[in-house]
Amino acid sequence: MMLAIAITDLLYGLETLLRGAQSEYRFVGADSSFSVWFKKTKRGRISLRSGTTELGEAEPTDLCKSILQGVETFFALPGNELPINDPVREDLLSSIQSFKRCLREG
Repeated sequence: MMLAIAITDLLYGLETLLRGAQSEYRFVGADSSFSVWFKKTKRGRISLRSGTTELGEAEPTDLCKSILQGVETFFALPGNELPINDPVREDLLSSIQSFKRCLREG
């Protein structure tokens, strides 16, 4: 369940970047010390950093499509799907749908 919460947070955070509501977003994994800092550059790309390590830059749409594909692939694997009665399931599905809409609009 913590992974689903973290992915929901990640998608909503990245959506704020895509919509221009903020210029940076720091993702911190739920119940984890893992973090990634996403920041818009002056050239309109997104730079990524984890701790003190620069991970590079990417086009926003390409980065977000790749992340969405990874999320969908992960939850499609047997054993990774959330049970219908899981309280996090609706939040996760809502964040995925909202993220998809944002990608189509952007």
